[in-house]
Amino acid sequence: METRADAVAAAVEIGELEPTALSDADAGALAEVANAAEAVDAPFRAPVDAAYVRRGHLYGHDMQPTHGLLVARDGERIVAYAELHISVWDNADVLFVEIEEHPKYRDRGIDDRLLEQALERARAEGRTNVLGSAWLESHRLTFWERQGFPVVTRDANRRLVLADLDRPKLAQMLADAEAASTDYELVDVPNPSPDDLLASLMAVHNAINDAPLDDLDIEDDAWPAERVKAYEQAMTARGMRMHRLLARRTSDGAAAGHTVVVVEEDRPRIGAQEDTAVIREHRGHRLGIRLKIAMLDRLAELEPQLDYIDTWNAESNTHMVAVNDAIGCFVVARGHEVQKRI
Repeated sequence: METRADAVAAAVEIGELEPTALSDADAGALAEVANAAEAVDAPFRAPVDAAYVRRGHLYGHDMQPTHGLLVARDGERIVAYAELHISVWDNADVLFVEIEEHPKYRDRGIDDRLLEQALERARAEGRTNVLGSAWLESHRLTFWERQGFPVVTRDANRRLVLADLDRPKLAQMLADAEAASTDYELVDVPNPSPDDLLASLMAVHNAINDAPLDDLDIEDDAWPAERVKAYEQAMTARGMRMHRLLARRTSDGAAAGHTVVVVEEDRPRIGAQEDTAVIREHRGHRLGIRLKIAMLDRLAELEPQLDYIDTWNAESNTHMVAVNDAIGCFVVARGHEVQKRI
């Protein structure tokens, strides 16, 4: 006997939207699905609006729009979606799939149908390395497990609440870090960056490839000059104010590391830690913690309204986890990345 849920699922149709030309209504509907899902799976995250969704699809992380956008409709209403992401810079065999459903439409096989179409497209394009992600103990993680996608990396979302910082402790930690890195200086890098710093920024971006991957099977990220510039442009286009510090050795000007935090113009209480990395040959001078605390001092001056900064680390990245915990970060949630060769 067919249930009402079966009838609704059968009536849901899968279609596709052009990510670079979303209407106000469609962008708003996508935001509604995302907000409803995260209210269940990640209630600590602030809701997003149509403008946030539209800019994300249009500009991505480095001026590369979302590769594909599948949507499930119940009548005219969007009730689920699958975002398909690729990199044009590296990992030509990878497709990252992000699936979300409105909680009222879960357990009806809609996500199975979305993934089936995503995998058909992956095969057609020769993208045989498919990745996904999910919060720990979430409906989405159960879905990926059922689809035969093993967990390959375990991550944690940490948060730093600025009002709760122990400023005297941080000041002493910064002084200690400066004493351990007297041959280095920190340089404020504007957005867009000057051309004479481009080679240094390429070097510090590429340093992220030393971060632990656990069982994740991917190639190194590639950061040519064009991508560095595209990243800067995307942050501006998405309404993100970029704050960036570069560490370099004073004796020869060699780039040593950097840290980047962005603050949303539309939600200026919220900050996100983009990247902190130190090039291998410059490690051992406490540059990571020096960069982090110096950035907090900068944000206190330039972004006094900022409430919190979110950061993400692989649980196996014990060094950066220790740095984040030392400055006052705490875990708000854990998540997994999954992967399957098709």
